[in-house]
This record gives sequence, C-alpha cells and structure tokens, in this order.
Amino acid sequence: MRIYLIGIGMGSPEALTIEAGKAIRDSDVLIGAARMIDPFKEGKKIYHDYKAEEIIKALQVQDSSSTVSILMSGDVGFYSGAKKLIKAIEKASFYKESEFTVLPGISSVVSFCAKLHTSWDDVKLVSAHGREANLIGYVERYPKVFALMYGREQLSDLIEKLLIYGMGHVKIHVGQKLTYPDESVFEIVPDEEKPLPNIDPLYVILIENPKASDDSLYGIDDDDFIRTKTPMTKSDVRTISIAKLKLKPDSVLFDIGAGTGSISIEASKKLIDGRVYAIERKTEAIELINKNIRKFAADNVSPIEGKAPLVLKKLPVPTHAFIGGSGGNMEKIIDYLLEVNPDIRIVINAAALNTIGEVSEIIRKKEWDADITSISIAKGREVSGYQMMMGQNPVYIVALEPGKKQSK
Repeated sequence: MRIYLIGIGMGSPEALTIEAGKAIRDSDVLIGAARMIDPFKEGKKIYHDYKAEEIIKALQVQDSSSTVSILMSGDVGFYSGAKKLIKAIEKASFYKESEFTVLPGISSVVSFCAKLHTSWDDVKLVSAHGREANLIGYVERYPKVFALMYGREQLSDLIEKLLIYGMGHVKIHVGQKLTYPDESVFEIVPDEEKPLPNIDPLYVILIENPKASDDSLYGIDDDDFIRTKTPMTKSDVRTISIAKLKLKPDSVLFDIGAGTGSISIEASKKLIDGRVYAIERKTEAIELINKNIRKFAADNVSPIEGKAPLVLKKLPVPTHAFIGGSGGNMEKIIDYLLEVNPDIRIVINAAALNTIGEVSEIIRKKEWDADITSISIAKGREVSGYQMMMGQNPVYIVALEPGKKQSK
C-alpha cells in the first residue's frame, strides 16, 4: 500500500503544491475531514475520518495495492494532527509493507506573512486554538508573534489585556479565510472605544511590538516592585531560590506565602508556557500582588486568596512549589503537595529559627535528601562618607527532592 500524508494548504485548491495534487489524483482512497477531501472526491473512495485512531482503522481495511491520501489542512508540520498520526502509522502492522510519504503544504504563517510582505524566520509561533496561551508574555519579549486563534472573544480579551499592561502601541494584523474568495486581512490597534469587526471563528493574527524586550527575564531590582510593609524576598535570595526550583518553561508553580509577589513575578518570566499561583491569606497582600502583576505584565500569575493547604485543593496539580510562609502549616502543606504530586520539587526559605527547626524535623522524620544553603548577604551603604557593608538576616534555602531518601 502506498500512503501519502498531505498538507493541502489553507483550503483553496490553487494553493495545493504540484506534488500533492499529483498524489491526490493518483490515489484510489481519500481520508480526511469533509472540508479537506470534498473538492477532490470525484471517482475516489472516501472516508470522512480525521482522528488518528479512525484513520488507522480505515487504512487497515485497504487492499495492499491501494494508493491512499490522507488530507490535512495547512502544513503537516505546523500545529497539525499529523504529529500524532505519523507515530500511529509507524507503529501499525501494515507500516513495514507500505510506502509512506509525507508531503508538506503551505502553512497559515507562511501564507499570512507573505500577504503582509514580512519575513517569517523571525516570528515567534504560538497556538491559542483550543488551549491557554500566554500571549502577553510572548508579545512582551518578541517583536513579532504569530498566533492561531479561535473565536472573537479571544481577540477581545487580548486587546483588553494589552491595554491593561500598557501595550496599546502594538499592531495586530488579522487574517481570516486565507486563500478563499472571501478572504479578509485587516489591522487593529488596541482601543477599548472601537468595537471589533465581525471575525470568522478560525483566524490568525500577527502582533508587532517594536518595544519588545526580554530584559525582565534576568533579575528584577527590589526597588522596581511596588511595596508596602508586606514581606518580600530580596533580590539575591530570590535569584538563588528560583535557580534552586529548576523550573521548566511549562512548569506549574505554587508560590505559598507570596507576600508582594516578587517570587511569583520573577518566576513567571521563566515560565513562558507555564503558570504561577500566588497564594496569600492576607487581602492587602493580594491587592499588592495584583498591582505588581499589572506593572510587570505577568499575565500568567494568578493571585489566590486563602490559607494553605486548604485553598490549594481547587488548583491544578503543581510541578514545583516555593514556600516563603506557611502560617504554621508547613508539614500539612508539604504533605498535601506530595499527595497530589509525589515528584514535586519544593524550595523553602527559612529565616526564623522556629521555621528552620520545623523544616529540619520534617526532613529528619521523612528521611529525605535535602539541598540546604545558608546565605548571609551584606550590602554596601554609605555612612558618613564611608562605604560600609550592612549585613542582612541570614536565610536558609532548602530544596527538597521528596522522591529521594537520605543516603546512608
């Protein structure tokens, strides 16, 4: 059996590559969603299947001499169901006896950028179609961001957030029904006074931000945060603590006892595809966190008011947790975190002697390996014309790997 997996481009037959067109004409069988295969179905055996499992079943009943084309929209290598399907085909019983060819198509990003007369090798690619995407985070640091979108509400929410975070200067290019006769391409400048035009449910956008910068990724000065008397993890301790967390771009972090939100804000810049939940029991601290979220455009930080561990139960499962304050519930908090994710990585800051003792006892009782660092920092300060070093309170940074027992 000869199998072709074909990206047919944006939809118009004119956008089909010559190689793909020949493969479709030579095929006995076409498989795909109705919108993909109907323009080519004459004289073919057709299957209106688009899920990998259904496509495999359809392939299994074909004659070994058949030529089959599986049609998918756009390019098979760009946010396509082809990724899952290719793996399924390569594992199928008929694979070794078949000739399998993947033919790319013209993707939406290529088509759209060409229409805008702009390059696409310097575009950050994002999909917000059927998933949560940190578009604000991408727009903040990349001059050009391309996104697959779904629904008018998504664009409306994005414009609202751009204005909240002081990014009203960006340009948003919108493209819908690309390559079709009723194709529409237009530009929007964020403005809460102007209503959005009618938009097709499936569309793409290219956001241009001439002020994009990744400066906030590499350390935020303490004085940059909006502060009151609410406790804040200082910059040097904050930097080491975040490093000890070993975060990944898609991590889910609980910042328990978030205070001003300094850990949450700075960690969020490392989690472009992740999320931070800033947990605080004090209303005034939550208000402060919200102010800092707005100042630093930290759209992937969610303030949560309540006392841990009870308030944690309504949140997604974390991959990491930072504990800056426990309200006397340290062991209960750690037990809950382990219950929902035995492989979680936990970092604790302890400055008070009773907290240090409490954490030490938990480590001893549970027989964990712990990476414990004591930091004593002195900062230069001018006193009567002399540069003096002023010491800060020592802080213990405890990184826990609950899955590891103590070495004997």
